[in-house]
Amino acid sequence: MNRKKRIITIIVAMAMLCMMSMTAFADTNVHISLPKDQVWTSSYAVSRTGKYSYVSASLDSVYPISGSDYFTKIQARLVNSVGLLIMTSTYEVLKEGDGYQQLQIKEGYLASKTVYIQFRGNTSSAAEAIVNYLGN
Repeated sequence: MNRKKRIITIIVAMAMLCMMSMTAFADTNVHISLPKDQVWTSSYAVSRTGKYSYVSASLDSVYPISGSDYFTKIQARLVNSVGLLIMTSTYEVLKEGDGYQQLQIKEGYLASKTVYIQFRGNTSSAAEAIVNYLGN
């Protein structure tokens, strides 16, 4: 009987560990304000496992502060703690409703446990957006 209790305890502990890890890497669903003139936002810290060479980001919606809503895209990039670009490209375009886009990290920065993501509008107008990002 004692062995049976241990097995049940281990199974319950493993199930709880799985549930806790899923919430740690869940969508962030962040509301951001995009400044006018395509200025990058302040940096948002992204924790990573280091197992993958990218961070994932998606755009749920983007809309103007006022006026007609013709916005569908924004731009995203990854930087380190001092603001140095650490992506293989200058930026990636996120399109509304397209799901996650991979932001590839340069060699030499792959072991970084924390990277920073920045966003900016795809036009010179100011806007609001709802984004998600995952450290992977």
